Amino acid sequence: MIIFLEKRPLLRFALAVFALLPACFVAWHFLGAFVAAPALLVVEPVLLGWLGNTIASINLQGTDMLILANFGEDGGRIMSAAAAGNQLGYTINTRTLSYSIPFFAALHFATPMRASWEKFAWCLLGLWALLALGLISTALKDLMLGLGSHFMDNEAVPPSDAIALLYQFSTLMVPPLAPVILWAYTAKDSPAFLGLLPEALRPAKAEDARI
Repeated sequence: MIIFLEKRPLLRFALAVFALLPACFVAWHFLGAFVAAPALLVVEPVLLGWLGNTIASINLQGTDMLILANFGEDGGRIMSAAAAGNQLGYTINTRTLSYSIPFFAALHFATPMRASWEKFAWCLLGLWALLALGLISTALKDLMLGLGSHFMDNEAVPPSDAIALLYQFSTLMVPPLAPVILWAYTAKDSPAFLGLLPEALRPAKAEDARI
């Protein structure tokens, strides 16, 4: 069996990733708010500084980001929170975006490489930054749909097409693709990674690389 797997590096790597995925996602699930908290440290000051006339507060409740607006609703009409006597709130599930972190962890730790933990730490910072971007774009989309002209008439708010494009890019493309790109970049000098490439794409001296 070992000899069989040694001759099939792609299969060996796939088995290693699938073996690590459950543990990585279990850890991601139980860590809960800890996974999202670093991104909120970026999102909160950015959104409050940028859209403070629209957003009253941003909080993390479990794994959900709760945005409270300076607007309320009365009889279907949107008005200031003071006039309405209530506040409109928007809840964003951070896990719909943060799954990129356990996905990357499985890819990373399935690939032997030099300075593995150091590279993982730097990539984790990058994934948190991308998570923050995704949360910001989702917040813009929710406020646009929820508040309509009360939000879009703000000069600081980008056009609706730009919000839609940013939302689609940061929520549909970034979470699945960013982990793969970061993994490929950090593992590019690893013999295990080079062994997955077609021979035509391998460096001439790939066999001399060292973990």
